[in-house]
Amino acid sequence: KQNEATRRKAIIFAGTMIRNNEFGQARGSSSSSNAEDGRHADDDSVVSSNVTNEEAQTLTRGGLDMESDSDENKRASIMPRNRREWCIVIFALLIIVGAAAGTGIGLGMYFMNQGSNTNSARGNPPTNNGDKGNGNDGNGNNDDSNLDGSQPEISPETTDDTINSGTPLPTDFAGSVQLHMVEQDISELTSFQGISDNGNSSSLSPQQQARNWLVFYDVMPDNLADEQDEQNQSNNATDDLVNSTNNLSSSYLDVNTPAYRVAQRFAAAVFYYATKGEEWDTDNQWLQPGLDECDYPGIRCEEVTIPSISLAEALKYPKYFPGPSDGAVDTTTERMIVEINLPESNLKGTLPDELMTFPFLRRLGLWSNQIEGQIPENISKLQNLESLLLDDNKFTGDIAPAIGSLEKLKMLSLGFNPYVGGEIPEEIGNLYDLEALFLPNMSLRGGLPSSLRNLENLKQLELQLNNLRGGIPDWFGDLINLEKLNLSGNSFYGEVPEVLSKLIKLRELELQDNDLGTIPCSALEAVAILSANCKSSDGTSCDCCTLCV
Repeated sequence: KQNEATRRKAIIFAGTMIRNNEFGQARGSSSSSNAEDGRHADDDSVVSSNVTNEEAQTLTRGGLDMESDSDENKRASIMPRNRREWCIVIFALLIIVGAAAGTGIGLGMYFMNQGSNTNSARGNPPTNNGDKGNGNDGNGNNDDSNLDGSQPEISPETTDDTINSGTPLPTDFAGSVQLHMVEQDISELTSFQGISDNGNSSSLSPQQQARNWLVFYDVMPDNLADEQDEQNQSNNATDDLVNSTNNLSSSYLDVNTPAYRVAQRFAAAVFYYATKGEEWDTDNQWLQPGLDECDYPGIRCEEVTIPSISLAEALKYPKYFPGPSDGAVDTTTERMIVEINLPESNLKGTLPDELMTFPFLRRLGLWSNQIEGQIPENISKLQNLESLLLDDNKFTGDIAPAIGSLEKLKMLSLGFNPYVGGEIPEEIGNLYDLEALFLPNMSLRGGLPSSLRNLENLKQLELQLNNLRGGIPDWFGDLINLEKLNLSGNSFYGEVPEVLSKLIKLRELELQDNDLGTIPCSALEAVAILSANCKSSDGTSCDCCTLCV
């Protein structure tokens, strides 16, 4: 403004000089006038008062133009006049544009998060299939279209380390169930993948079907729901990790349920789907929504003390999930499965790994069904198992050596599975409490492992109708509690050892269909039933046999 004022003064002064000069010439006189020097306020430049006519006229025209168009002159006065001012203007514009862009992005992220939280509050599992399978129709109504298998957002990279370092955890019950099963080695992540896009439930894996049933179909009966509401109100139970609200229905379980109980119900559902439960020949009440799994036919439960760790808490600290007998944490009492008895029930399919994760299971009786596949290697997890009865099925492969780690096992029956072969594992000799070992009518081969001499509590040993060979070892005399021994239908040869006289409790001995020599009758006087190939003269010599074949 100061620069402009100085400039205008100079222009007015020059105009005055021109008028004076013209007036003097008209009188015929010439005169000159001198003016004092003036200085510019900004750059100290000198404004000369000795202005020629041409310069003055130019300045006067510029001044008149400015006076006649003051608005245009004002607009021109605010424009930048040098490089420095232009840089300042451009920098200011960049700041304004950047601030506007940042505000727009922030608002967009806010509204996207609000939409995601709304879906989570409805209990909808995240999907990997675009917009398919929201879990409801937007009004809280059940929509079966989501049961095409849309899965929660977890991946092979979701590990204990990433979870403990702040990786977002699932905000829906489906994702919580799935992640817990994977983290605790109850299920493989791959068992939840490969989902069919056609919505055909038969194409889903047993794990996918079990998860969907648990989340979307398994509702709580009204009487139990009322009790649960009262308990939640009295405890003021809330959880900021996983939103357990499900507008579809009142789920039978939720993220505040003890993790062991959630895993048990999930594993029972996987077992049902894996063995074709819809085709069972039993009074099938399995997977009735709201029915306690302990009330399923063939299931027996007991009140058991377990760690009071909810599913939500287990997801927060997966590395520190306590064992069932961990005394370092708070406990609660729940009905837990201790027996599964479904013999002669037309079970098909295969035994899922999840079945081997019932920590309190003592008896598994599935004989005389049509179960296929191999006996799961992770059967060693059933550390409380006392009876394993899987005979008369369609199993294949070899006997899993892991069975030898079931230290509490008292009865092992795998017979009449003709496609199970290999040798008898040495690890069987580690079952010191074993009382009955039934392995007849299989494809076992080789000799008898010497580790069997450790089974001092063994009362019954049945190995008939196999391809076993070799001599009858002397260590049989160490099995002092043996009451029944059946070695018929194999390829044993040689003499029957007299050390069998030590088996004072032995009542039944079957040795037919082998290549044995003389039976020492004096050593077997207490035996009530004794059979051998003594019918022909070239067979086994046995004067005391009760049955000659």
